[in-house]
Amino acid sequence: MNWPGDPSRAKRTAGGGPLGAFFLWIGGFGAIEGLDDEALTERDRRRIRARQIDAVARLVPVTIGINFANAAIILGVFWNVVSNVFLTAWGSAIVVAGVLALRGWWRARKSRPQEASERAIRRMTLQAFFLACIWGSLPLILMPQIDPHLQIIVGSLMTGMISGGAFAMSSVPRAGLAYTWTLMLGSVGSLFLCGGATYLVLVVFLLLYTSFMVRHLVSHGNVFLENLKAQIRHERQNETISLLLKEFQENASSWLWQTDAEGRLIDAPQRFADVAQLPLDQLKGERLIDTLKYLCPTDTATLKTFADRMAQRLSIPEILIHVVVAGGERRRWALTARPARDYEGKFAGYRGFGRDVTERWRAEQAEAESRAKSDFLAMMSHEIRTPMNGVLGLASTLLETKLDDEQRHAVMTIRESGDNLQRILNDILDLSKLNAGKLEFETVDFSPAALVEAVTAIIGVNAKSKTLLVNADIDPKLPRALKGDVARIRQVLINLASNAVKFTERGGITIAVACRARDDHKATIEWRVSDTGIGIPADRVGKLFTDFAQADASINRRFGGTGLGLAISRRIIEQMGGAIAVSSVAGEGSTFRFSLTLPWSDKQVSDQRTDRVGAGDLKARIEALGRPLRVLIAEDDATNRMVVSKMLQEFAVDKCIVPDGLQAVKAAGEQEFDLVLMDVRMPEMDGITATRTIRAKGGRLAELPIIALTANAFPDDIKQCREAGMTDFLAKPLRKPAMVAAMLTAIGTPAASVEAPSLAPSDSPAATAEA
Repeated sequence: MNWPGDPSRAKRTAGGGPLGAFFLWIGGFGAIEGLDDEALTERDRRRIRARQIDAVARLVPVTIGINFANAAIILGVFWNVVSNVFLTAWGSAIVVAGVLALRGWWRARKSRPQEASERAIRRMTLQAFFLACIWGSLPLILMPQIDPHLQIIVGSLMTGMISGGAFAMSSVPRAGLAYTWTLMLGSVGSLFLCGGATYLVLVVFLLLYTSFMVRHLVSHGNVFLENLKAQIRHERQNETISLLLKEFQENASSWLWQTDAEGRLIDAPQRFADVAQLPLDQLKGERLIDTLKYLCPTDTATLKTFADRMAQRLSIPEILIHVVVAGGERRRWALTARPARDYEGKFAGYRGFGRDVTERWRAEQAEAESRAKSDFLAMMSHEIRTPMNGVLGLASTLLETKLDDEQRHAVMTIRESGDNLQRILNDILDLSKLNAGKLEFETVDFSPAALVEAVTAIIGVNAKSKTLLVNADIDPKLPRALKGDVARIRQVLINLASNAVKFTERGGITIAVACRARDDHKATIEWRVSDTGIGIPADRVGKLFTDFAQADASINRRFGGTGLGLAISRRIIEQMGGAIAVSSVAGEGSTFRFSLTLPWSDKQVSDQRTDRVGAGDLKARIEALGRPLRVLIAEDDATNRMVVSKMLQEFAVDKCIVPDGLQAVKAAGEQEFDLVLMDVRMPEMDGITATRTIRAKGGRLAELPIIALTANAFPDDIKQCREAGMTDFLAKPLRKPAMVAAMLTAIGTPAASVEAPSLAPSDSPAATAEA
């Protein structure tokens, strides 16, 4: 069934011919805007229809009241003038229609529908049509039977009903047009029944008036519809924004909150309610400060400041509070807010942001704990290395004197025990840095063949004491140079080789290096350390590379060691992007291998083996000067001063010893020195500050070699020494070969390839070589 004003019907009829289109245009139906906008969803259309109907329904009490009043006038004027039966039936119809309309209005008033279908629009159009039929029947019956002066009353009444209906139903143009044209047709019919030229003129005027009214009705309805469309689009955008904001509030680390002028929450995210363990609807309306006091029982002082600023209506800078959530977990929130003003400039409450900064807080705590741990380890390293420097330094010096066999054995035992203690300290420091992810790697050019030869020479001394053979197997296809952290690779290689010597009683050790793959830029290099030692049972192999693990508990009692060396080696190799593995047969021996993929080149790298540097080289260099070597020693510890002096006593050296950095600066400015041995930690002025002060004086002091004597073996300490202007550094406990090499480098020597041993923790290759 197609109702008047149905857009689908209008389009089909218009498509039938010009005459149909003309009647649709003149009747106003063809000018009604539809809801076929593609931008509108079906839900949007249903919401628009509901609001169109609601706009008409809101006027029902007024329009029905006017209908009843007009009906009463008609009944009063024409009772006994025309058929009372007709008037009674007509009046009853008006009452029934009015009561039905009022009942529908009352129901809608209690629960206004938010959506309406096309059927609801058709039902309203039908109701308007029936009401118009009731009023349209009145002139058809009355006009032919009454006098002209009474006809004026009826005509005026019908004109008013047409105008009022057009106004009341303009928000639903189809219903308004059905009502208006039905009343007009009834009125025109009554004028034709009256006959005469005068009535025909009135018909023309009535048609023109009605045409004007329907055009106005449709125009008003279209404007109303466009406003509804815009409103719906705006609401849809707001809904989208609200959903996004809600999702943001629920998932982001930041959220919005708002209070009224009394400090009561009027907007808060769901997470706030979850933490408070209260429904969000119940939480809204609670005073914010009371809620925070409940959630943050330990932040009394902070919340008092927060409450005071709210009471004074001041901006609230970021405050940090600790919130106890469900389950007792503590989280940290950051709150900021500013006073809000209404349109009149009056205080309307606070609007603010909240952020969950728990992860940042925990990261800061972890960083602080890591920093405290690092500081503690640095302090312990310094405190342990300082006395060790005295023990090992004096033991080495004592070995250079004339001792009988028993005395020499005792001193060597002291030094070996100190070396073992130093290795344990280095392992613990390495493990700590690996666990904290703070182990740093450097990249330098080095020769893989020279590295193997150097390690072979270092462990050869200990191997020879056990009558073991040490072989170096070097692949001729090796690149001349690799780029990587040679100190860390040497540390791993020495650790594996030292273990091989430790656990081998007969036979020998082979240290091999081979190139497994190479392209235009990188090469995969494998290092192997094989021995003919005690081997490892198959069920123990998997535990070798874990912290503090050894193949058997009896191993510790028999050979000693902490079980950290292999675990540290594994972590170093893995952090460098390589892999380490072992194959072993119990009673026959073991082979440890690790591989790394590193950049390669044909660059010629000088041999950097420090074991080739001896005291004779330094003596020859001093003799070339033609005078004693002038050395400034800044060291606050008396034992360390004695150690350094003993190490230098065989050389032609003029020593100037001062106990702190302040006197070192003064001495450097008053006398000329060839080099300075500067302790880093000293009273009055530390070595870092003293070095910067000396460098700041410029001139010859800007180039004066300054060698740091540090008990701290951390990369940060080395970097700090470099940045202060120190030319080199030596780790305590001091080793004479290392100090000789550093002094030669500082004062200049043709042996340009000499370098001081790296401070990277290792198994003290210098000490091993000296042994």
